[in-house]
Order: sequence, then structure tokens, then C-alpha cells
Amino acid sequence: MTNPKALFALGAALICGVAQAQAPTDGHIAGRAYINTYFHVAYTWPAALKPKVEPAPSGAKDPHAYAFPLFTASLADQPYGVVVVAEKLNVAGPHSTGIQNSGQFIDKIKNSLRPGPLIANISSAHKTSAQGLVFDELDYTQNGKPSSLLATQIDQYLIVFKCSAQSASEMASMQRSALALRRIK
Repeated sequence: MTNPKALFALGAALICGVAQAQAPTDGHIAGRAYINTYFHVAYTWPAALKPKVEPAPSGAKDPHAYAFPLFTASLADQPYGVVVVAEKLNVAGPHSTGIQNSGQFIDKIKNSLRPGPLIANISSAHKTSAQGLVFDELDYTQNGKPSSLLATQIDQYLIVFKCSAQSASEMASMQRSALALRRIK
């Protein structure tokens, strides 16, 4: 005869095991910070931006997925702000063997930009945050407005910040916020 208490304990253990499975999209807003429990990071966005956690895509726990939208903050109803995405490293696609690090990611994007009347002032940099996170950065203007990509590696993923602003001072604020990404427990 099966013991009902043993079955209940087994069922509870199975439910707890499923409940603890995490995905890159496991993030939430807490006060003025976006907290991602999968990557163990916290990001505080500039005060001028309004935050929005991206809804988890239906394939968030798909083992073949490689790009995960995490967080968006925009400047009121303007098309300017910060978008944060996680990109899994070393995932081959139809036209790529997979990105292996943040420098390669930035170089790939930089090489795809075509300077001209719409895109200008393309430059890249390598920066280290106060917490010791290494970022590769790509800056350019698009239609005369500043844009930037900042990418850092966390485990087997890149955390990528795509920033677009109306002015250089707004862009500086967004870049400072990305570089202030901090590791948490």
C-alpha cells in the first residue's frame, strides 16, 4: 500500500524542482532597479526614463533560443531609451558560427553599419566598470541623434544595452547607467 504522506512529499519535491528552474528572462522591477535573478544582476535606469519589463517570449525556456529581451525603459512617449537583451554565446545560426565574446559582437555590428547621411561618427571603445565588468561599446549617430551599444559577458551570455537618445547629455546618462550594472547574490 502506498503511503499518502510519501506521495505528497514526492509531489511537493517535484513541484519545487520545477518552480526553481530558471530562464534568462527571470527579471522584475524592484523600486528603481531591474533585478534579474538568472544572471544575478541589478540595473538602475536613468530617472528620466519610464521602465517596462519585457514579457517573456513563449520560447523563453526553449533550449534552442539564443536571444532574450529583458528590459526596456523609454523617454515618455518618445522613441528614445534603453533596451536590454541577453544573447547566448556560441550559438550557430544560418549565417554565423555564433558570437564568442562582446568584442566580436560589437565588431560584427560595427562592420554592418554603413557610414553616410543616416549613420555617422562610428567609434568603439573597451571599458571596465567600477565593479570590474568589462564592456565593449559602439557609439554612432543615427539621423543626427546619438546611439550606443554596450555589451558585457555574464557566464555564457552577453548582456547588451541598446541606447538611443535625443542629446549627448541623455546618452551620457544612459551609458553611465549601463556601466553601473552590478552583480548581486
